[in-house]
Amino acid sequence: MFESKSQRNLTRVILHCDLNNFFASVAMKLHPELRGKYIAVCGNPSLRKGIVLAKSENAKKMGVKTGMPIWQARQVCPQIEIVPTEYQAYETYSKKVQAIYYSFTNQVESFGIDECWLDVTHSKKMFGNGMQIANQIRQTVKAELGLTISVGVSFNKTYAKLGSDLAEPDSVMAITLDNYQQLIYPMPLSNLLFIGKKTQLLLTKLNLHTIGDLANYDVKLLKSFMGINAEKLIAAARGEDYSDVSDYLSHEIPRSVGNGTTVPFDLTSKREVESVLYLLAEKIAYRLREQNLEGYTIHLSIKDTMLHWCGAQTSLPYPTHAVMTIRQTASAIFDQLWVQKPFRPVRALRIAVANLTDAPNLQTNLLAELNDEAKHQALDNAFDKIRRKYGTTQIMLGGTAESYQKLGFALHMYDYDNVENLTSDDDLVE
Repeated sequence: MFESKSQRNLTRVILHCDLNNFFASVAMKLHPELRGKYIAVCGNPSLRKGIVLAKSENAKKMGVKTGMPIWQARQVCPQIEIVPTEYQAYETYSKKVQAIYYSFTNQVESFGIDECWLDVTHSKKMFGNGMQIANQIRQTVKAELGLTISVGVSFNKTYAKLGSDLAEPDSVMAITLDNYQQLIYPMPLSNLLFIGKKTQLLLTKLNLHTIGDLANYDVKLLKSFMGINAEKLIAAARGEDYSDVSDYLSHEIPRSVGNGTTVPFDLTSKREVESVLYLLAEKIAYRLREQNLEGYTIHLSIKDTMLHWCGAQTSLPYPTHAVMTIRQTASAIFDQLWVQKPFRPVRALRIAVANLTDAPNLQTNLLAELNDEAKHQALDNAFDKIRRKYGTTQIMLGGTAESYQKLGFALHMYDYDNVENLTSDDDLVE
């Protein structure tokens, strides 16, 4: 007799492991003299990214928050020490932590550099129940790496993540069938996955403020306001999340691959914009090729000097992972959006490629051939071979190196800290 999804869901043991103050904790590992001090890891103010990306626990208690400008962090915590980002070190420690996770289960799904879900249902015979496994993992990470984690333990991914949100640093919180309404339902809606600012604003207008309010709301009524997503949100609030934790052998196609950057100074000409679009397209195309993916939809977002965002997207008749196709499509979208005269200065740009698919055989794609897609991708493949052998800065399209230097960009295109990977759905919809 087969188990239903709901029956199987109740027998699963899912963990959500969240590294505490990850960037700040790594900074203190690398620089022991910072231990005990109030620190904030911040972007580079000279590149107009002077905001708090992470903070130490004592700085958090003083009122320092992620996303806060440096000047404001110094107001609430005068003794704050500003620490620069060190992304290579973060990636190194993230991989070390994940190696520990994999020693307990092969089902580990990353949710950013400092968070992972683990399905330990089939690890119980070897390591004990969910709480025992969570504590073993927590203690191992602390003993071997000197980092702490908060762990949520539950019967689905949504509640496991909410459990880690509720847990204190270096502790474990279990969300069970007996306590989930008491612990989860009073939490604000913003804690629930899939709820961004726009969705929260809509739900607030319906007088829905907590997860419990959403869980108890009528599905048909909410569906009349926001369509099919209503079912997904209410199910998540009720703990009816049947999604699996990926294992290391699985290959799930992401929803989108994107990159964005805030430029060091305002872009005042289309030529400067083109240089940034090419840089972003380079990184996106490289990431797509590394994953053997292509996408049909190109999305461009633009922020002006008044901090207003606008965006639009174009769907192609064929999928692409070619730099030139992505850049040319983004450039055409820019021309449609930025028609005002005189030219409005640009502060930030973001490109995302969505509607992804496993890369097909281009030889059978007539539309791609007619649009020079095969030539573009052949050029990219040739560039990749040269860069893997001689380095990422050894070959570029004519004129781009000079433009990047003028804009203050480093030429290590695939390691450039000021170009950020975009992963959430909010990056696609403005």
